Amino acid sequence: MPVQSRSAALLPTFSKTISGGLMLAAALGLSLAASTSAVAAACEVSMEQTWLGDLVASARTSGPCDAASIDLVVRNGVDEVVWSASHASTDLFGFDGIEDADSMGIALGDWLGDYADNPSSSRLPEWPEGVDMPDAGEFPFYVEEGVSRDVYETLRTADYPMVCYIQGHESTLCLVKQPDAGALTNVGAQSFPG
Repeated sequence: MPVQSRSAALLPTFSKTISGGLMLAAALGLSLAASTSAVAAACEVSMEQTWLGDLVASARTSGPCDAASIDLVVRNGVDEVVWSASHASTDLFGFDGIEDADSMGIALGDWLGDYADNPSSSRLPEWPEGVDMPDAGEFPFYVEEGVSRDVYETLRTADYPMVCYIQGHESTLCLVKQPDAGALTNVGAQSFPG
C-alpha cells in the first residue's frame, strides 16, 4: 500500500511535466505559425507614375499587406527629389482589406494614377479677406500651416500646375508646381466625402 501511494504521488508531478511540455510545444507551434503567416503576407511592392507631365512619383510599400507603410518620392526631370512623404496604408482611402501583394499593386496603381487629380492651382477655393480659411463650401480646404492668405491667393490666381493625391480616408493633399521652385509647394488638404 505505501508503494501505491508513493507512485500515485509521483503521477501528478509527471503529468504536470508532460502537460507543461505539450503546452510549450503548442505555444512554439503557434508562434512559428504566426511568424510564417506574417512572412507570407508581407508586401514589398513598388510602382511609378508620371505626374504633371515631367515628374515621376514612386511609391514603395513595406511591412504586412494589411498594415503596410508607403514611402512616396516625387522626382523632377533631373532626378532631384521635389516631394517625399510616408503614409500608413491603414490611414488611406482605397487600402482597406489588402491581403496580398497583387491587391496592394492594384491599390497602389489607383492611388498614384486614377485617384491622383491634376487640376491647376486656379481650382483652389477662394480665400476671402477677413476670414480664417478658404471658402470651400460643404467640403473644407485646410491650408498648410505657414501658408498665409497672400501666398495662397498668389498661388491660386497664378494658375500653376497642381497635383492632389489621397493622404487620408477623407482628404487629398494638394501640391503646386511653380516654375522656379525647387520643390512642390504643399498648399493644404481638400476634404471629400468619405
